Amino acid sequence: MPDTQSQQRWLNADQVAERYGCGRVTVYRMVDRGQIPTPVRFSHRMSRWDVAGLNAADEARTSD
Repeated sequence: MPDTQSQQRWLNADQVAERYGCGRVTVYRMVDRGQIPTPVRFSHRMSRWDVAGLNAADEARTSD
């Protein structure tokens, strides 16, 4: 994970897609499948993922 993401608390869909090496549509598919948490909606057009939640989902997925 790049240093800029480790220092940020919230990531947008493009940043989450970059983190997982996929596209934005795949990010939302991952949410639908329960692989990553749903984003927090701050307004009608702005939602963000909490880095701690993504890290926890990654840990849970790798420990299975």
